[in-house]
Formats: sequence, structure tokens, C-alpha cells
Amino acid sequence: MKMDFKIRIAQPSDSAELRDLYKNTVLVVNKRDYSQEEVEDWASCGDDLSNIEEMIKTHYFIVAVNQLSRIVGFSSITPQGYLHSMFIHADFQGKGIATMLLKEIERYAITKGIIQITSEVSLTARPFFEKKGYVVEKEQKRQANKLCLTNFWMSKTLSVIKPYRGRIPACGVFCGGCPVYTREEKPCPGAEKNKTRCEKCSTFHQCCVEKGITHCYQCHLFPCIKFKGFTKRWLKYGQNFIENQKFLKQVGEVEFLKFYNAKVTRL
Repeated sequence: MKMDFKIRIAQPSDSAELRDLYKNTVLVVNKRDYSQEEVEDWASCGDDLSNIEEMIKTHYFIVAVNQLSRIVGFSSITPQGYLHSMFIHADFQGKGIATMLLKEIERYAITKGIIQITSEVSLTARPFFEKKGYVVEKEQKRQANKLCLTNFWMSKTLSVIKPYRGRIPACGVFCGGCPVYTREEKPCPGAEKNKTRCEKCSTFHQCCVEKGITHCYQCHLFPCIKFKGFTKRWLKYGQNFIENQKFLKQVGEVEFLKFYNAKVTRL
């Protein structure tokens, strides 16, 4: 029988249910790879409900629920791209819930301009994350409560980004994150050098020229229907153009370039 699951944002009222799911999953599922003493120590880390409540406030925290509105899995990621948690109820393993949660986490990360996701992954979860493109950077011992348990520092780069310090076109793209700029064969040289192509752009460049402005955020129609459609198509490449335009308006081109180029150095 096929079961349907939906994703929603976690609420503070979910805290007790999330705690119980976390503890049960560790004690039952992770027992395959850790000793009884280790899983009991690990599970005890979830006793404090205030920690879960704080994560709900500060992380992008999502839950998967079944048709009875029961929480069957959850995941959370920090604004910096650290995947803090991924736990699936012991009774709902192997039903694609983790894949569904991770897909949403990665979608969210891309829309927020997060270039790389990092996580500390258990022995049990390592095969799943490797299948999803995550790479082990190192094996480590991490303290749970009183004991140190083996896990793996893993990462996945969501989009390619290269340094770029040239002109920012009317649309607000950071060329260093554009797939045409970053491709290996016949890459675009960027808006600074490829003026011919950019200045032929009737959708944004010529529209701005006609209105006597340089960037779309200066237009009284911003964001227009065309710009919204353009933004939606580009989210998969790790840039939200509406947010880019707001950021340009707030800090200017110099700081805009510093912000994106700083992402390159962190990889």
C-alpha cells in the first residue's frame, strides 16, 4: 500500500514529538552500527526540549508527516549550510522520506545562495549520503553526551562558482556563479568583457536603458512578471535574482562582488 507523505515547516509545538522520534531512531536504527552504550549516550542528547525549540527558531527545520499528520521524519540546516539533522522514524525506514527531505533541504540551500552543504554523518547514514553525492572529507570522533562516537564529516557542493570582479549586468547575476561562465569549454568571459551579448539582452539591459536606469531594482515595476519568471528559472543555479537586486540596492556593486567572491574562498 502506497503511503503519502508531506513536508511542512516544524513548529515549536512539535518539540516533544521530535524528541521522541529522535531518541527512538537512535536507539533502534543506529543500534545496527553502534553499541548499546553508545546509542543510549547519543539518545540522551535529545532530552532537553529547549535545544529542539531553539533549532526550530534558528534553522530551516522541516518535518515529513503521514496522512494522519504524524511526524515520520525531520531535517534541519543552518543559514551557513550545515545540515544538522536527518532522522527518519524507525517504522518508516526505506520509504523515500529521507530522499524527500534532503531534496527540499538542497532546494532551500540553493535559493539562499548556499554553495556547499556540510554535515556530520553517522556510520548508519553514510551510505545514504554517499548515494546522494556527498563526499567523506574525514572520519572523526565526536562527543555525544559522555562518550565519543565515530562519524564522518561530509560535504556536497551544490553549484560551481568562480571568482568574478567585473561589471554586474542589469539582471543582477553574479557571473562567477553562471553555468555559462563556469563551464570548461567555451565559457562566457563575463559581463565585463562580453558586453555585446549582455547589451543585446532585450529582456533586461535594453529595458533598463530605455528607462534610464542601470539595474532592475531601480524600476518602479520591480519585480515585474518577466523578472519573476527569470528568477524562478535561475534558482537551481544558486542565485535568487530578486534577493540579488535587493542586495545591490542595499550595499552597492563593490560589496555585492565581495560577498559572492567570499563564497569562492570558503570552498
